Amino acid sequence: MLSDPAILELIKQTFNVLSSAIGHGVSYEVPETLRYALENNAFTFSGFKTFHALREVGLSLLTPNGDIKPFNTFLNDVKAINSRYNHNYLRAEYQQAVAASQMAVRWHEFEKDGDRYDLQYRTANDSHVREEHAILHNTTLSASDPFWDSFLPPNGWGCRCTTVQVRKGKYPTSDPELAMRRGQNCTDGAKRKIFRFNPGKAMRLYPEQHPYFPKGCGSCSRKLNLAFDPKRQMCIACAELSRLKRIEINRKLFNRLSNKKYRDVEFNEKTGALKASHIGHNSHPNDKKKYFGNTITGDGLEKEFYDRAFNSGHSVIFNDEMKKGKNGNLLPSLDMLFDGVLMDIKSITKLKGHYGAALTSKNKQLNKFNARSDVRVKADTVCLYFHDGDMFSKKRIMDGVDYLRDNAKNVVIKHIVCAIRTKEGIKIIQYDI
Repeated sequence: MLSDPAILELIKQTFNVLSSAIGHGVSYEVPETLRYALENNAFTFSGFKTFHALREVGLSLLTPNGDIKPFNTFLNDVKAINSRYNHNYLRAEYQQAVAASQMAVRWHEFEKDGDRYDLQYRTANDSHVREEHAILHNTTLSASDPFWDSFLPPNGWGCRCTTVQVRKGKYPTSDPELAMRRGQNCTDGAKRKIFRFNPGKAMRLYPEQHPYFPKGCGSCSRKLNLAFDPKRQMCIACAELSRLKRIEINRKLFNRLSNKKYRDVEFNEKTGALKASHIGHNSHPNDKKKYFGNTITGDGLEKEFYDRAFNSGHSVIFNDEMKKGKNGNLLPSLDMLFDGVLMDIKSITKLKGHYGAALTSKNKQLNKFNARSDVRVKADTVCLYFHDGDMFSKKRIMDGVDYLRDNAKNVVIKHIVCAIRTKEGIKIIQYDI
């Protein structure tokens, strides 16, 4: 159903509106990890919004008694549905996208400073401010206070509130329990309670509990009355949206990367696959050491992964590794943005009892990268590439995780992406630890 050209066009048009809101709300310099996540949420929202609107059109074909409505009556009902979804609702959804994207970016700026500053809730402070929001005006708490997990603006449709950093001691600190009660009162009721989330932490524009969204792929087939695909563990709508989303988001990313800073930029219109390599990416072409029977270099393994990931429909962008700090030294960097996630990659070239050494090395690199003062989105993912699929085993991965936990002071790795070479491309297996 979602592959119908007319329906796809409706989804794309909605996504373009919401995507323009993200562009309005954030600057071009925002990390692609954050922009990718926000656009991902916007496209999913657009898809299910379109589904619900069309479902309502279908239901409006019949009278409450089950009779087919006269054409003119049906046409008027469809016009009313279109006006409601694509004018009234869309305006509010655009405003939400602008406000949430602005706060998501601002939150990542706040996180860099930790509790060095307090955060202060501020309304637009005019006659249009809702009474329950006005009560929160000037609420001042530390950045680590749980209040911000649920009540960072926007706290409802059309909310114009914001949050700013203030110097510690300049304003009296609010009572945390009273602030929480006021926040709960501000978002009381089923339709307002869904806004209890932090757009920056969740990296999303719209609340997860929004009625457009399924409760989960395991049950959305029953909620939406669509067929369930057990192989993909998602309903047909989710599977199709995932494919369309990859194409549309990567098309926008392709346009942003088609500049002098990137080389080998390629986009597959059919699969949505994307690849690009920053001119500052250090591929170590002069390293002549070879692996696997003296057949391939480390640079060759990286290039092999790059091309095979693209051929398998993935998005892989090799990052700039030549950026220097104020002292003139190279800053710690990570290898790539893979399917919208920032990570470092390690090719497995030796069959060992476990892969603890590789994970420990990459965990150290992630810690160095995250310590950079200019990093807004912390990295927590590593990719292990298996040129030889026989070297992969879940036990070696899990034993490696145990080794990492026993030997690393600060374990930041939360996700391990295993990319296994196949005849056609690569197979991805992910472990969350």
